[in-house]
Amino acid sequence: MCFSFFGSLCGMTDADLRAWIDDQARHSAAAMERAISATQLVRRREAFGQVVVPAPGSVLASPVIADWDPEPDYFFHWVRDSAIVMRTVAALMQDAESEAERHRWRRHFENFVRFSLTLCGLDGAAFLGSSRHRQATRRGYRKFLRHDAELRRLAGDRLLGEPRFNPDGTIDVLRWSRPQYDGPALRALACLHYLAADGPPSEELLRLLRLDLEFTRRHADRRCIGPWEEAGQNAHHYYVAVVQLGALLHGGAWADDAADEWYAAEDRLRAGLEQHWSQQHGVYMAIRDAPGSSTDDLVDAAQLLAVLDADLPAGPHSVQDARVQATQAAIERLFARELPINHALPPGQAPALGRSRDDRYFGGGAWYPTTLAAAGLCYRLARYPGQDRAALLRRGDAFMATVRALTPADGALSEQVDRETGAQTSARHLTWSYAAFVSTARLRAQAAGAKPPRP
Repeated sequence: MCFSFFGSLCGMTDADLRAWIDDQARHSAAAMERAISATQLVRRREAFGQVVVPAPGSVLASPVIADWDPEPDYFFHWVRDSAIVMRTVAALMQDAESEAERHRWRRHFENFVRFSLTLCGLDGAAFLGSSRHRQATRRGYRKFLRHDAELRRLAGDRLLGEPRFNPDGTIDVLRWSRPQYDGPALRALACLHYLAADGPPSEELLRLLRLDLEFTRRHADRRCIGPWEEAGQNAHHYYVAVVQLGALLHGGAWADDAADEWYAAEDRLRAGLEQHWSQQHGVYMAIRDAPGSSTDDLVDAAQLLAVLDADLPAGPHSVQDARVQATQAAIERLFARELPINHALPPGQAPALGRSRDDRYFGGGAWYPTTLAAAGLCYRLARYPGQDRAALLRRGDAFMATVRALTPADGALSEQVDRETGAQTSARHLTWSYAAFVSTARLRAQAAGAKPPRP
């Protein structure tokens, strides 16, 4: 029996899947671009007296306006999400077939750099001196506001540890899980991708790159909130450490006079990451020294994202690391069991992946970015000598076939899908999901020796 949530995939050929991937990549690039510099949108948070108009260079995590009713309010510029999107923008700039197209993507990146520098220059004390946000907030909603003492300290490294801002370039006054240290590392990686794609090394870009790399060096292997932003998880996260290592390793040419401190930070990260290995369970632990009696308690799909985002060239925590491959296999087995949508998969489809076994955010379903990460790792590994390229392409395609089964005819990508029904849930039109699809389609083309899909 052939099964799909949005129409039958019976009889789908490899050519059909490739054609769909190309079409969906074009749609995803366009949808992603609509969240960049969305200056035509206006977000009114009536309960907080806010009127937010996105500034040029901002990236909305989702352009959908919602108030946790029940959809989440993602009308923010997340440092993490925006960096992932801009890495994809740099790739699209590199692949552009006309100067006009290249210029369009380059302009997006340049605006992003300027906007990011504006964020880095904000000052919490100055903000409090002129803000009337507390008075403008309805009484019943003031419990969601950050304390003035916390806002007053926002400057320098504390500011760089902020996970998100309003897309108009102002401080986020709402309570959230802080601090988060992966954002600057990811933003540095995006800047390095841009330079590798022959993006102009402007003074502004180099200033932002140095700010982010120096912050990453100073905060290497420190405890912080992880990529899923769970309030009770101020800890050593595999994801954060791996992307920090990736930023320092790929950005080594910018060490300048701080080379000794730079290499010491890399050594701290490598030593700390080694402590994530569980010899007993044969996997990397998502959180160092995490409690748990089984492999399922220790792994988290953010580990796949870490390896993909950091793109270490070889050795531990790279796509070639046998321990990474064992961890990926454990994650796949976990969700094959845990998610009912995976219990009747037809031949040619791999399990859709969630985040972790205990995840219950909007029901704890399967996520597009994590499922696409599994495909991306297969495609990236297929490019290395000595690998079974055909088998890895087939395995990556099996994840893409699952993504196709979970994608409606209009190509819309949400944050996740329901674990029971496969219906889209949580945030609609998640910009990260669209960027992840474009990047994964590009990795597939590279593995297959084909031209990347045209946006």
